[in-house]
Amino acid sequence: MPSSPTVWQRLGAALGLCLALIAPPTSTALAAIAAPSAGEPSRPIVLDDRHGTVDLAGRSEQLLDPNGSLGIEEIEAHRHTGVWTLRAAGDRTRLANDAALWIRFEVMQRSTDAAWELELARSGTDFIELYHRDAQGRWRVQRAGDRLPVRDWAHPDRYPVFGLDARPGEAVRYWVRIEHARVPFSGELRLHDHNTLREMRIHQQFGLGVYFGMALLLTLVALVHVAVYRDMAFALYAVYTTLLGLGMAASLGVGGQFLWPGQARWNQVAEFVLLPLMGVAGLLFVRQVAQPRRLGRLLDRLCLGLALLWLATVAWDLIAPSRLSLQAVTALGTAAMATIAAMLWRAWRSGDGWLRWFVLGMLPVLIAGALPVMRNFNLISSGFLSQYGMVIAATLEAPVLVYALLQRSRMQHESQMRARALERTEPLTGLMVRSHMMLCLHDSLVRAQRYHHSSALLLVRLDNHAELLERHGRETADRALVITASLLRSQARDVDTAARVDDQDFALLMEGPVKDTQAAGVATSLVAAGLRSPDRLPPGTTLRLRVVVALLPDARGEHGQDAEAHLRWMHEGLRLLGQDPRKAILRLNF
Repeated sequence: MPSSPTVWQRLGAALGLCLALIAPPTSTALAAIAAPSAGEPSRPIVLDDRHGTVDLAGRSEQLLDPNGSLGIEEIEAHRHTGVWTLRAAGDRTRLANDAALWIRFEVMQRSTDAAWELELARSGTDFIELYHRDAQGRWRVQRAGDRLPVRDWAHPDRYPVFGLDARPGEAVRYWVRIEHARVPFSGELRLHDHNTLREMRIHQQFGLGVYFGMALLLTLVALVHVAVYRDMAFALYAVYTTLLGLGMAASLGVGGQFLWPGQARWNQVAEFVLLPLMGVAGLLFVRQVAQPRRLGRLLDRLCLGLALLWLATVAWDLIAPSRLSLQAVTALGTAAMATIAAMLWRAWRSGDGWLRWFVLGMLPVLIAGALPVMRNFNLISSGFLSQYGMVIAATLEAPVLVYALLQRSRMQHESQMRARALERTEPLTGLMVRSHMMLCLHDSLVRAQRYHHSSALLLVRLDNHAELLERHGRETADRALVITASLLRSQARDVDTAARVDDQDFALLMEGPVKDTQAAGVATSLVAAGLRSPDRLPPGTTLRLRVVVALLPDARGEHGQDAEAHLRWMHEGLRLLGQDPRKAILRLNF
């Protein structure tokens, strides 16, 4: 990635500037200051194999052409009233619609062993030209910028790149003409030898490839969740991630180089369209995840109204672009970020763990989104963070945000599964409800008759449920029911069905083939387990279970395949069993 001045370099430059202002100018300094006004550039930049990259900041001069009417002949012959000034690092120049910025420098190459190139280390510049005279004195010009398709640039690349004329030992003067309306120009011009620039591009493309590959994968994952769970949050996340990736491609020059190399018009407006659309998608995405009921009516309506107004402003900027329209889009972007921050604060205060992870995931992009806004308002210069800040933030955001969304999806899916399970599961005990039990019993009777084997049905009653309720209260009585259900599950095989069929009655359907000894053994185990005092009941309390067991279908064939008739027959057995308090198990037909 392009290098940027370190903190110590900036401090050193500031200290040097302060010393220059404080110290009295020497004759050499006065001559250097007078040079631009005299129309002569500073001394040539010597290029050799000691440095692979040379920054033009502090080594070049600039001149503003307010009307954009000066040609290269007038600039070379000094037929203008402008004054050349030293171009320092971080300089920002606001250019009107017709204005142009001229930058000049001289270069002397020691040898022809390395080919040198000029790079404007930023994308999105409207138009840029490089002029110089060749060895025969003829003008040579190279062009690039968003007004041209990238494939028509002098050297198609992510950023504007121009080749320098290799004339060893001879100083060659170059002029750069830049047009860049609406947004202040603050790009850095650098000289690279060809190998250094290619190595830099390889590193950049590798890092950007990782990011764009991750963005594509996240979009596919989100679309899969949309198809499986019909979750609107994942749908909005897919739109948000896609627009973020395309916006970064436009902002970093990747889109113009690889995605739309022949579309000059779209290359010129892509960044101003895709990034606001990404902001609108992010606004609606946060609203969906944070949920309108948490946000309150005022904040929710503000979010929706701001999204509509922002889209209308983007359309205005696309149809009639101007500095005013861009400032309106940028101002609404600032308002949108403030609204997102308010929604995230509300979400954080909710206390939900997954929602707090979501807030932490959104924060990097929210903070990084302030950098392009500050650049558009001429508060900061273009640099490493303003160009790559969103990519870094999106890379940090992705794993945290996906984790939060998956946690949310898991919780919602579990809730939906529990809601669907309530249709067939009794809430207190977790056993099957009576209606589904009747269906299973009917199917079991059909299979038993078809394959000529016997299944077994046990009807179990918690005989002392009313006593527990009276002596110890509802909580203990309900706990006794839960323990009874647990005993049934412990005796049931994988193919068996346990259900609660009445307030204190349970059923265990043992799928056949089943022998009478197996059914009798399960009934005995249930009664014995209930008599052992469970730890979760008051001391001295037991479960008095009464069990009626029968082999199905009944050999007499009185009930056929009627599940309700069989259950009534079993209930009649329980009534008869209740007449003998000393007996706990009744075998109906064996």
